[in-house]
Amino acid sequence: MKISFPICILFSLFLSLETMAQTPCATLLTEEYISDGQHYTATMLSGETKNCEITLIAGNEYRIIVCPKNAEKIRMQLVDQQNNVIFDNKKHAYTNYWNFTIPHTFSCTIKLTLDDKNIQSDDVVLLVGFKK
Repeated sequence: MKISFPICILFSLFLSLETMAQTPCATLLTEEYISDGQHYTATMLSGETKNCEITLIAGNEYRIIVCPKNAEKIRMQLVDQQNNVIFDNKKHAYTNYWNFTIPHTFSCTIKLTLDDKNIQSDDVVLLVGFKK
């Protein structure tokens, strides 16, 4: 059986949206914020770190949201290209979102680490939105 590429994309998008809808923090991307159109998903093991490269545009107010399915402690760090930590949610009781504005366009990395020792693995969704 041959499956076309567009059907695979639609199926992947459906799974991403379904995973996002099952998480309690999915409501944080409200109508006030527009999604960047990407839903970054990963299955993570305890202690594992996943990286997401992203370019942020000057003058936008962003909201970055991390949505674990079960874990309570997903560490989210925003790191610039020189590996300087711009934000670390571990210093803020593992909050699952952060709003910020940047003065100039730059590329950075969002690092996610499953810090919850009670969870062996979890499905995690990362959402990025910008204010209308």
